[in-house]
Amino acid sequence: MTTDHGGSRAGHGRLALHPPADDGKSRAPLRDVARAPELRSTELPLRPRATRPPRTLVQVRLCDDQEVFRLGLRVVLEAQPDIAVVAETSQLQETVAGTDGPGNQVVVVRQGLLSGASLPLLRDLCQRGAGVLVLAETAERPDSGMMDVLQAGVRGFLPRRTAACRLVEAVRALARKETALDSAVASQLVRYLTGDAAQAGCEERALDRLTERQRDVAALVAEGLSNEEIASRLFLSPATVKSHLTAVMRRLDVRTRTQLAILLNRDHSPAA
Repeated sequence: MTTDHGGSRAGHGRLALHPPADDGKSRAPLRDVARAPELRSTELPLRPRATRPPRTLVQVRLCDDQEVFRLGLRVVLEAQPDIAVVAETSQLQETVAGTDGPGNQVVVVRQGLLSGASLPLLRDLCQRGAGVLVLAETAERPDSGMMDVLQAGVRGFLPRRTAACRLVEAVRALARKETALDSAVASQLVRYLTGDAAQAGCEERALDRLTERQRDVAALVAEGLSNEEIASRLFLSPATVKSHLTAVMRRLDVRTRTQLAILLNRDHSPAA
């Protein structure tokens, strides 16, 4: 039996193929591909990405009866990444009703909306853990009603026309359970605590003991109106006006309408 040059056996009539010579060079590219890092990387497990915890937002509720001013406050506060305005109201009672639950809550309220009847609402807000920032009217004295507001638990007191950056800092401080008092307010507080303003404080506390209706009657008496005119203005009966006026004089320890008018006008005069 002979074998031709092609490697086939003539006796069986079929072609026998021999594998190519193994010189080590033909498998080199395969080994290089197997060791390529870009191909093996697909078999490795992916590492989880580190995620940052979400930033706690300061929830702010605006209480102001002037829509334009509320809009300005919203623009200033919501420009900050950690502050969100969640509600706008024109009355403090609505703000108190909507403030509930956990979270860093700050209420910004105009001082002109506060009165003696609002002190329980302020006290309720503070007891719920909300920080209250009172924006004082520029036309009023710095210490007008300030002590009663602070005694109710308010920790923030700034002028209504304060700088935007100062307003933002105050909101953040209140969210951290800190205080934010204007320098003029702080000075008045020191004077009050050291006794320099004791006499003025006594007069203010006497007026603050009046109810809201009694204050209305007393203010109209100071303007020189008669009982009948006050009854017509407040939609009350003359007997009801006389009853309120008697209670006012007893609480303020005055005997005549003239003394009452002098006391109220002196208390609200710029030189007082």
